[in-house]
This record gives sequence, C-alpha cells and structure tokens, in this order.
Amino acid sequence: MRLLLTRPEPQAEDTARRLAAAGHEVVHAPMLALVAEPFAPVDLDGVVALAATSRSAVDAMAGRPDLDALRRLPLYAVGDATAAAARRLGFARVVSAAGAAADLAAALAAALPPGAGILHLAGRDRAGDLATPLAARGLPLAVVTLYRAEPAAVLPAAAAAALAAADLDAGLVYSARTAAALVAAADRGGLAEALAGLPLLALSSAVAAPLTAAGVRRVLVAATPDEDALLALLDRLATP
Repeated sequence: MRLLLTRPEPQAEDTARRLAAAGHEVVHAPMLALVAEPFAPVDLDGVVALAATSRSAVDAMAGRPDLDALRRLPLYAVGDATAAAARRLGFARVVSAAGAAADLAAALAAALPPGAGILHLAGRDRAGDLATPLAARGLPLAVVTLYRAEPAAVLPAAAAAALAAADLDAGLVYSARTAAALVAAADRGGLAEALAGLPLLALSSAVAAPLTAAGVRRVLVAATPDEDALLALLDRLATP
C-alpha cells in the first residue's frame, strides 16, 4: 500500500521503517513539528516517581543537564513505545501502563503511597487528564513542560500531489492535534474533498473525531491506542 504518514519526526522514522519492512510505501506528511522548550530547572524535592504521557516528552529529555538526577527515579510510561524510549535514554526502572492516561494514573496509584510526589514529563498541549484521578488518590502531581507541538500550515508538496491524484491507499493519524492540522492543511490546499475520500486509520476515537467531523468517509479506529493495533487495521483495508 501507499500510505500517508502524518507523524512528526523523529517518531515517523521508526514507523516508516516498520511500514517499509512490511512492503508498504510511505509518503511523509508530518503535521506537527516538535519544538523543545527552553531548559528550566525542576524541583525534585519530594518527587518519588516520573510520569510520561508521550514518547515525545521522553525524547525531549535528551541533553538536559539534570538527566542523571531524573534517571535515578522510576519512570511510569503511558504505553510501551514511551517506555521503550525511556529505556533507550538510560532509565533503569520503567513501568508501562500499556494504555491511556487513565491507565497510567491507575498504575501510579497502585504503586505509590498517598502523598508521594510525581513529576509529569509533558508537552505544552496535553491529551488526557492525569492530575484529577491522582489528586483523588492523594498523589500530588507537578508538571514540567518539555516541548510544544506546532501544527504545519500546509501539506508537503509530495503529499499534496499524491492526495490530489488519489495516489494513496490510506493515511495514519496518531493524535487529535495531528488530525486537526491535517484537516486544516488539506482545506487550505483545496484538498478537503480528496482527504474525505481517503481511508484514514486513527489511534483512538479522540483522534478520529476531527476526521469524521470534517467529512472523512472512512475512518477506522485502533482497538487499543498503540501502534501495533493501528497497523493491524491495514489488514482490514486489504480485505475486500
């Protein structure tokens, strides 16, 4: 299949390799650019664990002068990809909640006593509420903003040409902000109807919402919010 990949770099590189190994052709259209926020020291007094709700937040820690101190703490990750990124960065104690923010909150509440401080490694715009369920369990949450995601104004030329020519079999969409940016960019480029006719695979129902609202006629939602489940949807597309 010829697939539109909307993930930002560097995550898109890993996905593109997986897709190429499975025999697919990738057309890159990163709809978000990840921009690191300026370094700001964090207060680790009373913090007993880290929480990461995205791989991007983990990647953004690379090069921080306080990384060694952060690596001494256990890191609880929202999913397996985020956990794998933390291990690559040198974290020795990593737990994957293998789900969404609610699953991560449950994992933290099960592991930590009331009053234990948690530092949330996050982006500026966050999906899912981690603070409320933790507060209900007596777990205070502090947030350090490590990056922001800036939406692309237009589709890359190759992606726009492929979409206009109906030379794509499907598109992969990983976040609600990516979905909104894709819809807006297609509209600006006069490609709204072309996008509406392209089957799109969404990581979750929240990701699918902006696509269906924009009139995309076929949106498939992954059974669980992880890349394995998302890519499994390609088999459904291949079945007549």
